Amino acid sequence: MIFLRTVKALNDFWRFTKLPAGMNISKDNVISPEYEDASWQPVVLPHTYNSEDGAGRMAASDGGDYYRGTVCYRRNLALSFEECSGKELYLEFEGANTVAEVYINGRFAGEHSGGYSAFRFDITDYIYPDKDNLIAVIVSNAPTDYIAPITDNGDFTKMGGLYRGVKLIAVEPVHIALKDRGSCGVYITPRNISETSADIGILVKLDKAETAEVKAVILDPHGNLETELFGRADKDRITLSGKINCPKLWNGVNSPALYRAEITLFCNGEPVDSIEQEFGIRSYRIDADNGFFLNGKPYPLHGVNYHQDSYESGWAMTGAQRERDYRIIRDMGCTAVRMAHYQHCDHEYSLCDRLGLCVWTEIGIINKMSADDSDAHVLSDGFGDNAKQQLRELIRQNYNHPSVIVWGLSNELYQMSDEIFGLYSELYEIACEEDDTRLKTFADNQFYGRFLELPADVVGYNRYFGWYKEAGSAENFGEWLDLYHNKKEKRPVCLSEYGGGGAISQHKDNVDWESDIDPVGVRHYENYQSQLHEILWKQFSVRKYLWAEFIWCMFDFASYGRTEGDTKSQNDKGLCTRERIPKDVYFFYRSVWSSEKTVYITERRHEFRACDVPFVKVYSNADAVELYINDASHGRISRCELPDDESTVFVWENIKIKPGTKNKICAKAYFSDGTSTSDYALWTGI
Repeated sequence: MIFLRTVKALNDFWRFTKLPAGMNISKDNVISPEYEDASWQPVVLPHTYNSEDGAGRMAASDGGDYYRGTVCYRRNLALSFEECSGKELYLEFEGANTVAEVYINGRFAGEHSGGYSAFRFDITDYIYPDKDNLIAVIVSNAPTDYIAPITDNGDFTKMGGLYRGVKLIAVEPVHIALKDRGSCGVYITPRNISETSADIGILVKLDKAETAEVKAVILDPHGNLETELFGRADKDRITLSGKINCPKLWNGVNSPALYRAEITLFCNGEPVDSIEQEFGIRSYRIDADNGFFLNGKPYPLHGVNYHQDSYESGWAMTGAQRERDYRIIRDMGCTAVRMAHYQHCDHEYSLCDRLGLCVWTEIGIINKMSADDSDAHVLSDGFGDNAKQQLRELIRQNYNHPSVIVWGLSNELYQMSDEIFGLYSELYEIACEEDDTRLKTFADNQFYGRFLELPADVVGYNRYFGWYKEAGSAENFGEWLDLYHNKKEKRPVCLSEYGGGGAISQHKDNVDWESDIDPVGVRHYENYQSQLHEILWKQFSVRKYLWAEFIWCMFDFASYGRTEGDTKSQNDKGLCTRERIPKDVYFFYRSVWSSEKTVYITERRHEFRACDVPFVKVYSNADAVELYINDASHGRISRCELPDDESTVFVWENIKIKPGTKNKICAKAYFSDGTSTSDYALWTGI
């Protein structure tokens, strides 16, 4: 395919500075081409200025808080007459948190409010060919009362900056829409899907009414020609339709088959623009009593919540870092991911398409819609419009990703009023208008009154039995779920969040939840976290009405102001540390969810311990596991001897180790194919 538009990455050669209140530099200064920025910090995008001060890794300079204020990025852009002649030029930002103002050669080109979606500005009239053109971007991550998440709501650090990439797009005057809420301008909709055929509809939008035609070449998952579709413009859009016989279905992690559509736009018989889009052909439904079905067959959804955050660079993640994270998620055996709590970058959705992970994705309404703490909860001017903007951007920019199964409207909303309920109803209707092929959802932690009446097709519950004391003990979770499923909530329900914290440096024998665990303090024993998840999973695994289970969360992440476990300014409920070190609980789920051979001795980091060890626990999906202490066997346990709901948890009780020396602990696992593998730990008796 010959690409007719030019796309150029603009991630190098930026200069950056903070512009705190009271600083003697005006906006007029920093947007001016005459202003000298040689003393500013050189940076490469993606970039955030909160990777250190927002994650507990350094003391902030302004009294201890992480910087939430105004900054400026500048770079020059030189384009030849040939590159500009007869072209329209668009500047694309993949994400900037939270408000971005863009200036070209000192002239205002546009503003975007919202920290998580892509956006573009037409800069054609601002560029001078064969000259240096100054791009200046003023960004602020200061709290607002009109952009969700408002004020300080949301249990995560709101890192600011141009934390995703920037591109220049050059196109002919007649082109596929670039002013459609940051979308690609092409919407591919498979319908009437079966193993024998699927109808394919393609909508191609244009930025204005044109006399144009489109050719769509559809290639199958092996790259072979499947079919060609043609259509003519009806004002500012072109619709195409066709059929694919015996389609290769996108079937989750089992077979994430992807088709490719090569879209070429013609004007007066000449090609003028082209793009490619991958898409998948799949159907799904969610049943209130029997859970999730993919392509007509039961398909268990179990997975994790995931934040855009890494220990290396905070929110300014590279593609390689995201790919590493999703490989870890798949290695654990996940079939689903909830992207918390905002729109993630396009690369992540594409990764999920290719890995076969089903996705819950949502907009940034978290906890509160209103900064008004009176009973009226009056919404601030602009909040409703911005929430609708975020929702339209989320849906339009991610419409073609087969991995996306539900659009989320909010997380843990705890305010209610007629105005809030009315706006919520509007958001639901907008989501239905934008996409009638996917279900709409929200994550609830109120469970009463009008919160149960918020419009949605399916719902999720955020609940932390066995962690926060007000929730109740871990053993009561299943009973509570049954109550809501049978009596209070008629829509399909899932677990959108559950879990507890874990610090890999903390261990204690015989942990008691009520007396030993301080959920918002420093006592977060790693072995209690894994024990908690064992108890919870016993209850979830037998309740087939749950359409999904999403653990909170995959990795510890930056959350400014927390001090818990052995971390500062982090939420430590991850199955891995922020440095991507798997905790014990990671291997519990790997033994349950993954078919990859797993054998893992728990509490391996409890290196110095009493010689009377209450029990040795091993997570394994083997047929049998044998325990050795200092090369002496302590017995082999067959999996068939274990209860069905504990079939990967092997336990040897009342084990003694030698004092004053390192004791070698070995677990040897035997698999049905005749192979075996071992895991080792060293404990010093005290």
